[in-house]
Amino acid sequence: MAALPVDDQPLLSKQLLDELSALGTVRSFPKHSIIVIEGEPAETLYIVNSGKLRVFLSDEEGHEAELGQLGPGEYFGEVMLASPVRTASVKALEPCKLCLVKREQFEAFLSQRPDLAFHLIQSLIFRVKALTKSVESLALLDVYGRVSRLFNDAAISDESGMRYLAGLSQQKIAERVGASRSMVNRILKELTAGGYIAISREKIELKRPLPNKW
Repeated sequence: MAALPVDDQPLLSKQLLDELSALGTVRSFPKHSIIVIEGEPAETLYIVNSGKLRVFLSDEEGHEAELGQLGPGEYFGEVMLASPVRTASVKALEPCKLCLVKREQFEAFLSQRPDLAFHLIQSLIFRVKALTKSVESLALLDVYGRVSRLFNDAAISDESGMRYLAGLSQQKIAERVGASRSMVNRILKELTAGGYIAISREKIELKRPLPNKW
């Protein structure tokens, strides 16, 4: 499931972030660490000090659907206020430093800081909007449509104006769009044959606008 941009993710103010972080303990996690697992007891809020993390769901067959990614200044685990278990899994995409705040400390701090409560509401609204767009993508678009949307949303331009994507392997694309790697491979091969893209080890170049339909 592709995590599609809606607006900018609201971030905690530095003052709030510092005060909340002072309640917790900082831990380092290596790349590929599974920080939390969907369904396990939820007792801790995590604040991202550094690194990048991936939020996802998975089924019994090992298929994964990405809900979004998190970076410095963001946090996860606040759903523990309404659920006794984790509603998604989180994995470190690179080495991370996280500040762990226990539920009791977080609830006590939240009761004293209405500005934090307001930020929580803003953050949850943002995530609901992002998930709504993702569900809409899954419901209304075929696999090619989701790949095309991902490419158009994630592409950046170099100095010459060439649009490209970096750091997206076939497996990562498959995870982002909720499809099999074999289907993504087929789509990329046909787009390459049609002259729409060029694939190298470092990046995928968008040589001309992708077709509207497969």
